[in-house]
Amino acid sequence: MVATALAQAGLRPPERFFRRYPHEVSGGQRQRVVIAGALVLQPEVLIADEPVSALDASVRGEILKLLMKLRKDLGLAILIVTHDLGLAWIVADRVAVMYLGRIVEIGPAEDVLTAPKHPYTQALLSVVPETMHVQPIVLQGEAPDPTRIPDGCRFHARCPKVTNGETDAAGITARCRTEDLRLEELSPGHLAACHLAGRND
Repeated sequence: MVATALAQAGLRPPERFFRRYPHEVSGGQRQRVVIAGALVLQPEVLIADEPVSALDASVRGEILKLLMKLRKDLGLAILIVTHDLGLAWIVADRVAVMYLGRIVEIGPAEDVLTAPKHPYTQALLSVVPETMHVQPIVLQGEAPDPTRIPDGCRFHARCPKVTNGETDAAGITARCRTEDLRLEELSPGHLAACHLAGRND
């Protein structure tokens, strides 16, 4: 089982790696060993938390290619946790954006990344290099203490739509500050938790 998993992760011949210590393999090989460790369990879902953040560019490409190959060959669902929206753009079928521990927008990658509905997603995407034609949105203030979640929308204290008066014009500022909105479907499969989002379509 170990040999099969190592081979699936691209470490061939697998027997060559049986007695190696971590300091005896490269960073990319260590990442493959970790992936092989997960594959031994024959999972249906693989959760990868920042799988390529500590790797150089060439090795990043190899690991991403491996993950996509495993998804195709083994029928795996892969949940990638990342701060890199450029990476999400390349590999994701669906994207979920979180703020203060809660999903604020989720949907098909193409929809979320090209037509974001939540102000936090819009701010994140405005500083991705691939979207240079977009004016960067600079958020004011600091993120709230996660042990003291604010009432209402978790993002309202930093939301540009609140600070620029859009929510006042729509008459919903009080709701933003007091009502915790659940995800609402704004288009097929594309959901966002924003009182203003559906009004702008």
